[in-house]
Amino acid sequence: MSSQTLSSAVDIALTSYQTALDAVLPALPALRSTASLAVTAGGLAAGDSAPTALLAAVLQRDQVAASWTREIATPEAIQRLSALDVRLQQVAERVDKADWIAWRQVVNPSSRRWWWWLDEAQTKTAEERDFLWVLLAGLLMTITLGLGADISARLWGGGAGGLSVVSAALTLILTGGPLTAQGRQLAVWLIDRLRLPLRYRGGTMLAAAGLFLLLAVLLRVVALPIWARVYNNRGVGLLHAGELAGAGRAFARAASINPEYAAAFYNLAVAYTDIGNYGEARSLFGQALAADRTFDLAYAGLGYVLIVQGEAEQAIPLLYTGLSLAKDNESRVALWTNLGRACLQAGRAYEAESALAQTLALDPEEAAAHCTMGLVAEELQRSPDELRLHWESCLSYADPTTPRGLELATMARAHLQTQGEGQ
Repeated sequence: MSSQTLSSAVDIALTSYQTALDAVLPALPALRSTASLAVTAGGLAAGDSAPTALLAAVLQRDQVAASWTREIATPEAIQRLSALDVRLQQVAERVDKADWIAWRQVVNPSSRRWWWWLDEAQTKTAEERDFLWVLLAGLLMTITLGLGADISARLWGGGAGGLSVVSAALTLILTGGPLTAQGRQLAVWLIDRLRLPLRYRGGTMLAAAGLFLLLAVLLRVVALPIWARVYNNRGVGLLHAGELAGAGRAFARAASINPEYAAAFYNLAVAYTDIGNYGEARSLFGQALAADRTFDLAYAGLGYVLIVQGEAEQAIPLLYTGLSLAKDNESRVALWTNLGRACLQAGRAYEAESALAQTLALDPEEAAAHCTMGLVAEELQRSPDELRLHWESCLSYADPTTPRGLELATMARAHLQTQGEGQ
C-alpha cells in the first residue's frame, strides 16, 4: 500500500471523525428537554440521541487510531487530530447520559485508548475544579452539625416527650445526615439518580449544604421558640388544673428548649414555690431575671422566696427595683404585697403598712395583703376591730383550692380563733 493511499486513509478517518463530532452538538438540545418529553416510536426518548452520537464519535476515533502510523504522520494531520480530540473532550462533558462503563465492558479497550476513559478524566477535572466548593460545603455542614447538636441538646434537656423525640429525630436527619458516611452516600446516590452533570456537582453540594444550614438556623431561631411556647402554655394549663408535677415537667422542657425564654423559668419557679422547694425556686427566678432583667413578676417571685428564707433585707431593694419596672397592676400588686411582707420581717412595720396600703388601693380583694396587714396591725397594736376586718377579709378572699390560698386561709382562721371569733 502506497504512502499516498495510507495518507488518504488517515484523511478519510479524520473526516469521518469530524463528521461524527459534528453530529453530537445538534443532539444536545434534545437532551436538555424535560423528562416529560414523549417517547418515540422506537421506545427511546429524544434525549437518548446525544449519547448515541457521542458513542459513534468515539468509535470513529478508534478508526483514526487504526489508520494512523507514525511513518506517514504529517504536521497538518497531527494538528487536525489534536483539534478534533479537544472537541471530543468538550462535547463529552456536555453529554450527561453517556454510559461509559457499559461501553467499556463491551469494547474492553486498553488504557492507551484514552478516549474510552473520558468519564474518569472528567471526574478528576471536576474534583479539582470543585475543590473550593466542596471545602465551603464542608465548612457549612460543620456549622450545621454544631447547630444540630445544640438543638438536640435543648430538645432532650427537659426529658423525653413526644414532641421532643420527633423534633430531635428530625433535627438529626436535617443537620447530622450530610456529615455522616451514610448521609454523604445518600447525597451521591441522589445526584446520580438526578443524572446531574459533573460540572454542576460541586455547586450543587454547596447549595445543599447551604440549604441544610438554613434549615438548622430556622429550627434554632424560629421553631425552638415556638416549641418552647407550646410547652409553656401546656404547663400553664396543667398548673390551672392542679397537676403540679406535669406542669413542672412542661415548664422544664420549655426552659431547656429556649434558655432565653424567661417566662418558662418563671413559671417553673412558681411551680417549685408551690411545692415548697424554695432553693430550686430561687435559682429559677434568678435564671428568669438573667434572661430578662425587666421581668417584673420575677422580681416579685424572687423577693417572696427571699422572705420565706429569712432574707428580708436582701429582698427589699430587689422589690423596689421590680416596682420601678412594673408594667401593669398585677405586677404592682404582687410587688407591693411582698414589699410589705419584707418590711414587716425586717422590723419596719410602718413602711410595711404603707406598702400594703398601696396594694389594697390597687386590689381591695388581695387576700395576701389583708393577711399581712393583719400581722402589721398586731405588731402596731391596732384595735381588735381593725384586726378582725383584715383577717376576715383574708379568709373571705383566699382561694383554698391553691396551695398558697389554703395557707392564707389557715393563717386567718388561726388568728381569728385567737381573738375568739373563729368559725
